[in-house]
Amino acid sequence: MTARYFAPSGGHPPQEQLLTDRAMFTDAYAVIPKGTMQDIVTSFLPFWTGTRLWVLSRPLSGFAETFSQYIMEVAPGGGSDRPETDPGAECVLFVVEGSGSIGIDGDEHALSPGSYV
Repeated sequence: MTARYFAPSGGHPPQEQLLTDRAMFTDAYAVIPKGTMQDIVTSFLPFWTGTRLWVLSRPLSGFAETFSQYIMEVAPGGGSDRPETDPGAECVLFVVEGSGSIGIDGDEHALSPGSYV
């Protein structure tokens, strides 16, 4: 059985759609309904091209004090060739849809849904 992961598709809801989804933040957790991940709430990262993201958690959002978490959409040919500027930063990439590759220390690694690095 192949696992399926949620990936936002963006776009805008039809004008006749009743929008009742909303995110809820507490000191211990956040609930972010998938219907809230529309184009109007996308963000961008410096040094990344052809990429947009939906922020799931970040410092000051109510429950994440030391980390950020987001879902990214990287278009074909998009991405970044610049390493993280903070040498103390830690990162995990988990692929939920599509495929890609990442170069680490001169070696290319293929990525597909369910893979992480």
